[in-house]
Amino acid sequence: MKQVRIYTLKDALSAETYFHTHWPRHMVSLPTFDIYVNHVYLGANNQVIAVVTYKDGADIQAINQKYMVSAEFRADMQGFDMSSILNVEEISIKEALF
Repeated sequence: MKQVRIYTLKDALSAETYFHTHWPRHMVSLPTFDIYVNHVYLGANNQVIAVVTYKDGADIQAINQKYMVSAEFRADMQGFDMSSILNVEEISIKEALF
């Protein structure tokens, strides 16, 4: 199962900081929670867009919750104002044509 995650941040500086500083940390910590990062993009309109993969049959909500309360997540986000993330949109993808 894949998921596209779109993070909308309050301004361009927050988006760039989240993309360049904190997502590289996530790329190291997420696999320990069975979340595998495929791609991360710095989008327009203060957005960071990530494509991640979960194992088939995974309880995505439970995995995400476990990660969000973990010491690894806190370390990844150290120094970042979490209120800078205005919205997170999750789009689950179950199948690809090619």
